[in-house]
Amino acid sequence: MSSFPALDELEAGLTALQNGQTDDAIAQLTQFLTAQESDHPDALKAKMGLVRAYAQSGKSDDAIALCQSLQLNQHEKVRSWATQMMVKLVLVDSGFVPIDAPTQSIRRKRVEERSPEPAPIQPESIGAVQPEPTSPETPHVWRNAGRAQRWQPLPRISSTRLQWAKVGSAIALLSTLSLIWWVSGSIAWARFTVITRLLRWNAELPDQTIPVLQFGLSLLILFFASPWIMDAILKGLYGLKPLSTAVIARHSAETHRLIQRFSQQRKIPIPKLGILPTQTPIAFTYGCLPKFARIVVSQGLLDSLSEEEIAAIYASEFGHIAHWDFAWMSLIMVTLQLPYSIYRQCAIVSDRLRKFKFNHAFVSKLIEIAADVIVAISAIAYGFFRLFRWSGLWLSRQRIVYSDRYACDLTGNPNGLARALIKTTIATAQTIKYEKQTHDLLESFELFSPISYQNAILFEELFDRVSLSTLFQWDFANCDRSESVLNCSHPLTGTRLSKIMSYCQQWHLEPELEIEPAAQTKQKKNLLQFAPLFGSLTGITIAFLFWLIAHLLYVTGNFRLNWLASDYSLFPSFALIGFGIGTIVRFNRFFPESRNPQTDLIHLLTQPDLTLIESPVIRLEGTLIGRTGASNQLAQDLLLQTETGLIRLHHCSQFGAIGNLLSPIPIGQSAIVTGWLRRSATPWIDVDTIRTRSLLRSGHQTWSLIVAIGSILLGIAQIL
Repeated sequence: MSSFPALDELEAGLTALQNGQTDDAIAQLTQFLTAQESDHPDALKAKMGLVRAYAQSGKSDDAIALCQSLQLNQHEKVRSWATQMMVKLVLVDSGFVPIDAPTQSIRRKRVEERSPEPAPIQPESIGAVQPEPTSPETPHVWRNAGRAQRWQPLPRISSTRLQWAKVGSAIALLSTLSLIWWVSGSIAWARFTVITRLLRWNAELPDQTIPVLQFGLSLLILFFASPWIMDAILKGLYGLKPLSTAVIARHSAETHRLIQRFSQQRKIPIPKLGILPTQTPIAFTYGCLPKFARIVVSQGLLDSLSEEEIAAIYASEFGHIAHWDFAWMSLIMVTLQLPYSIYRQCAIVSDRLRKFKFNHAFVSKLIEIAADVIVAISAIAYGFFRLFRWSGLWLSRQRIVYSDRYACDLTGNPNGLARALIKTTIATAQTIKYEKQTHDLLESFELFSPISYQNAILFEELFDRVSLSTLFQWDFANCDRSESVLNCSHPLTGTRLSKIMSYCQQWHLEPELEIEPAAQTKQKKNLLQFAPLFGSLTGITIAFLFWLIAHLLYVTGNFRLNWLASDYSLFPSFALIGFGIGTIVRFNRFFPESRNPQTDLIHLLTQPDLTLIESPVIRLEGTLIGRTGASNQLAQDLLLQTETGLIRLHHCSQFGAIGNLLSPIPIGQSAIVTGWLRRSATPWIDVDTIRTRSLLRSGHQTWSLIVAIGSILLGIAQIL
């Protein structure tokens, strides 16, 4: 069911419009407008949807009449939208085709739309309304290109990279646990040093042995228990419900046939199907073995896609089962969900405690202290979630390549998969805009979803304004695009869609999208941006040389450096020192100063030569949105909603995480933000200042130096 029960008629009308059911859309939208006052907050959105419905059903006169009323609206952007739509309706109704129109035919009496539903329009921020494209060559017009009727299977590709990614994820997960243990041991060793050398007290020598075997056995237990652990988490926190194949058949008969065929071909039971009662579009698969596999989708995903698009999403999930990557990802999923669940539940408890009011001052103070302690636990748990997330990034990116190919091979419908991915991406961004925060499912299950919610924000904003060649120019032409995905859960959108469209060429199908890869810019890589990484690698190399020299001396009978040959803590210690030195070397270029900050976000995001080190100073005005209360104490979910779209903000208090906990972000207030635009696969702004009713200063520069110096000192302390 919809998560917005007050707007049932409006949502039903927009959904019907997206599915091409224009008569139902007209009835629902008309009923909504009849039942509401003319100044209702969503009246504009309903009227714009009704114009589209009239246009698609061939009722040009009614569409033109409604557009004429919208041309009298007090908001300039609404008047502009109505004027542009009027021009389009008149051209289509008269059969006139511009001289420079493309060769494809223009269907009379029909206007095709680019998104599953019109973008949400808030009357208080009417600048968000965008003009309708005036030319039929715009990339947002769905071609609804067809599918293969008979097709040869795509050539097999080597699964070596996927296999390495599976092994690498397991090693990364084990290494992360070992790193946490080593850091805690280093802190204990530093405490021991202070107590014994400075205070001259006696203390027990800390044990720094890493229990690798115990960690491995624990991960093995989690692996086999992952389906039932995930069942409990999804049912308890997100309301997971079983989904029968009969219900699936009503949404998509093709999906029902695919489920049966896949199970028969693989000789496994039909995967358990589940549905999450949320409008957030999401789908993922988990389980330790194919016979224990579960495929979960949300109601929002089923509502956003057509029958063949739903089938394409399910086919990609079958691809994860066929390649067995879902089992490895399930282990990572459990490892991520445990700290994330602690983070969210502690945040909820803390917010509830702060609402309690007592007349007794002492009791109130105890409640406040308890809430602060719980917030600290929540923040620590979120830190563990972000740390463990790294272990699954490589596998998450690699498996997408194979699942997309498998889905196209299974359905013969690469165009349907492309439309499904784009519509899901747009619906995800619109959900964030509507709810003014990022849903927990989007963040915690990002590695397992068909698309990345962070990429969705960028894609939806640019898709509405620029051509595909401009939209994907950075993905194909930037010199650092390969390195930019290291912290991303999904491949670059441009290269992914381009690969899917290449399957259309192999089957001689008309492609849904015309994607022309841009030539790579002549800009050379600026290696200075990788100075911390190079510093770490240099430190490890130096430690290896010392270790090798000590071993050679030991072989020749010289035992003076025997301790060096057995001290493996040199490797992380020298890596920390190198990281700190590299960070200091990069500092000035990473945080440039400018008296004339730029303000055109769309222009900057479409520049193919921007990199992390080439970061322009930017100044934007908008509204701060994100989760409220304790769940956003560290600014985990902080976005700026401007007239040109959303952009993610990275804010760090001058007092670090403690400062963030003590000074919450004024969510919901208008703000002027200045900072450095970091253009990557998922762009963001490193905040310098946030001016609302007061001025907030970030400490990115300060903490960059503190982390660098702290790494050097920690490395030296570990050696000593």
